[in-house]
Amino acid sequence: MKIKFLTLGMALLLLTTSCEKEYLDTAPTGSIDASAAYATTKNASAAINGIYRAMVVRYLSSQGHFGHPAMMIIQDVLGEDVVISNTSNTWHLNETRWQAHRDETSTGDQLPYQLYYRLIGNANIAIANIDNAAGTQSERNQVKGEALGIRAFSYFNLVQLFGKRYDAAAKPNSQLGVPLVLTPITEGLPRATVEEVYTQINKDLADAATLLSSTRSFKSHINLDVIKGLQARVALAQQNWADAAKYAADARKSYSLMSVAQYQEGFSDISNPEWMWGFDHVEDQSETFGAFHSYISSNFNSTNIRATPKSINSLLYDQIPTTDVRSKMWVKTPTAANSVVPTGGVRVPYLNQKFRLPGTPSTSTMGDVPYMRAAEMYLIEAEAQARLGNTAQAATALFDLVSKRDPSYVKSTKTGTALLDEILFNRRIELWGEGFRFTDLKRTNQPLNRNGTTNINSAVVVLFDVPAGDNQWEFLIPRREINANPKIVQNPL
Repeated sequence: MKIKFLTLGMALLLLTTSCEKEYLDTAPTGSIDASAAYATTKNASAAINGIYRAMVVRYLSSQGHFGHPAMMIIQDVLGEDVVISNTSNTWHLNETRWQAHRDETSTGDQLPYQLYYRLIGNANIAIANIDNAAGTQSERNQVKGEALGIRAFSYFNLVQLFGKRYDAAAKPNSQLGVPLVLTPITEGLPRATVEEVYTQINKDLADAATLLSSTRSFKSHINLDVIKGLQARVALAQQNWADAAKYAADARKSYSLMSVAQYQEGFSDISNPEWMWGFDHVEDQSETFGAFHSYISSNFNSTNIRATPKSINSLLYDQIPTTDVRSKMWVKTPTAANSVVPTGGVRVPYLNQKFRLPGTPSTSTMGDVPYMRAAEMYLIEAEAQARLGNTAQAATALFDLVSKRDPSYVKSTKTGTALLDEILFNRRIELWGEGFRFTDLKRTNQPLNRNGTTNINSAVVVLFDVPAGDNQWEFLIPRREINANPKIVQNPL
C-alpha cells in the first residue's frame, strides 16, 4: 500500500504511560528498527500499546476524524437512527449526506482507509518479528494474538466499507474487496476479493484464539473473549448463523448485563461489567475537542454539543415501551427538568441522553468508548437463532437481554419475520450511537429510508433514500491510493 502507514517510530511515540521511559529516551525519534522494538517481549508490549493508541488519535489533521471512535459516529449518521439536529455545526454533515464517502479526496473517505491500514501495517510488523523476541512463550503468544486480532478487526472494517456486502448464496464472493497486505511492505497491491479478505479475517481470528486467554490487565486490550466476539460479528456478516450464535454465546460468558441503574450512568466508564472491550480514556491522553464524547455526549461544553446535539429517529423512539430503561436514554419533549445539556445548549425533540459525562456541563472529555458489549452478543445470538428457524432459542436470548432493560417485558411468542423484526428493533435501540447502523443495513441488504419522521431535517440530511445494493453503499478508494498504486482500481462511481 502507498498510503503511508504509521511508522513504528511514530507508534512508539504514541505509547501509554505504561511504557518504559528509558526505552523511549534511547530510541531514535524518527524511525525505530523493528528488531529493536521487538527485541524483547517487554518492548513488544509497548509497541502493541502504541497500536491501540493509534486507534484513537486525529487523522488528516481533523479534530472530527479521531480514529475508530469517529468511524463509529460516521457509520451511525450514515444510517437513519442517529440524527444530527441542525446545520449550526458542520462536523459529520457531509457524512450524514452520503457525500464524504463518495468523494475520493474527502477526509471522511480517506479516514477509514488510512486508519485501518495504519493499524494493519503495525500489526504486520509485530506478527513478523515477535517470534524472535526475548521473553517467555506466553508473552510472545500474547503479543502475536493481539496483533492478529487487531489485523482481523481492521480488515473486517475495511472490507465492509470498501467492498460489496458478503453474500452467502454467492460463494465465492468474487467482488473486489481491499488489498490484502500481510507482511511489512509498502508497495501497492491489487484488491483481493471479498471472499479472500473474509478467509484471511477468519484465519487471523482462529490463530489468535489459539494464542490468547481470557486473562488480561486492561479492557482496552484484546483477549480471547474479544476474539470470540469478533468471530461472532464476522459470522453474522457472512450469514454463517450457526457460528454466529455459538461464538456470541461463548464470548459473553464472563460478563454480566447492566442493571437498570447502571444503564443510566452515561456510557462513559470502561469498568462497567457489560463492556468487553473499549478505549480507556486516561487523563494524559486527552483528545479534548477530538474525542468521542465531544461529538456524541449530551453535556460536554463544546460548540458542537451546544449547537448541534444528536437525537434519535422519532419513529424508532416512539416504539420503545415507557417501562424500558432505554426510553430514558432520549428525551422526547426536552425541558430544563428532564434533559442534561451544557449551559446554553440547544434542546431538541428526542434529545440524546445516552452518552453523558460527569458534571453539568462537563468540561472534560475523559469518557471511555465502548467497542464491544455483552448486549451485542445476546443480539447476535438471537438474530442468528431466529434466522436458523430456532424460535425458542432466539426468544430466550432476546428475553435474557430485554428483561434486564424492561422488567415488564414478556418473552416473545412471535415467529418468523415478526420475531426477527423484534430482535432487529432491539438491536437498533440497544446499540444506538455505537457504530453499527450503516453496516447492519448493508449486511442485511436493506435500503436507507429516512422518511416519515418528525425530526429528520431535509436541510441536514439532503438524501432520504438509497436502494439496497446501490453503488453508494461502497466507500470510494481514496485518490491518494489510486495515484500511488497502479495496481488498484476504483469502485463504481
